[in-house]
Amino acid sequence: MQARDLMTTTVVTIQPDATVGEAAQLMLKCNISCLPVVDEQDHLVGILTHTDFGLHPKYHPLAENVYSLLGVAMTPQHIEEVSRKVSSKRVKEVMRHPVITVQEDASIAEVTELMLRQEIHRLPVLRGSQLAGIITSHDFLKLIVSGQQSGEAA
Repeated sequence: MQARDLMTTTVVTIQPDATVGEAAQLMLKCNISCLPVVDEQDHLVGILTHTDFGLHPKYHPLAENVYSLLGVAMTPQHIEEVSRKVSSKRVKEVMRHPVITVQEDASIAEVTELMLRQEIHRLPVLRGSQLAGIITSHDFLKLIVSGQQSGEAA
């Protein structure tokens, strides 16, 4: 089995100049936790996950980040101020890059090893230099289901 057999091919993406607020809206609307970031030519330039919004260490200089929100009693006004600061950032300011990727002909063993070694839960799949799909930890449920179905037939 190869990456192309496991990947999700309908991938919701975002451009680098979008705001984090727009990205958060898109993630909520589509019920996803990650957005590959693509340029005007649809080349993958970064990846944005829900943890990049305020849990990421690069927000520590803002001091009042989500870690602080979870550990300290804060006023509603303060929470709203922090949310505004984060939501107005550009995706390109907080996205992760370079992105760890695999080609669509990579074996599932390679994919699994890479995701475990790099401690990532989402792996964009490329066809040449173009985004072809994405594999998330959730996609490995497909292997369990397919194994169960083939086991039932035996």
